[in-house]
Amino acid sequence: MLLCHAGPHRLAFQAHEVASIASPSGHAAASARRAFHETDGASRVLVSASGGAVGVDTLEIDAEPRPVLPAPPVTVRASGGSLRGFVLARGLLWPLVGLADFERFLRGHSGEGA
Repeated sequence: MLLCHAGPHRLAFQAHEVASIASPSGHAAASARRAFHETDGASRVLVSASGGAVGVDTLEIDAEPRPVLPAPPVTVRASGGSLRGFVLARGLLWPLVGLADFERFLRGHSGEGA
């Protein structure tokens, strides 16, 4: 699992959904900050097998298996279907999102700085 930050906000992605991790230069990545109505920015880009890319500020690899807690249907709908649930890591809840679905959601969502 990848534990990431978009500004002060937490996000988690399943590692198997990430084909590569790259620097922002050369990638037209959708910034994860858009989901939180913040100015775009990223220091790392997560690239999916389909070629979609999401920019995040920080990321850490978490090798511990974690159960996925279900997400309320209203939050799944509000995330464009990208929210898979929540994981508990480091004593905090992290929203677990599908990388390709989250990238599509971000492309259709304008944040303040987008």
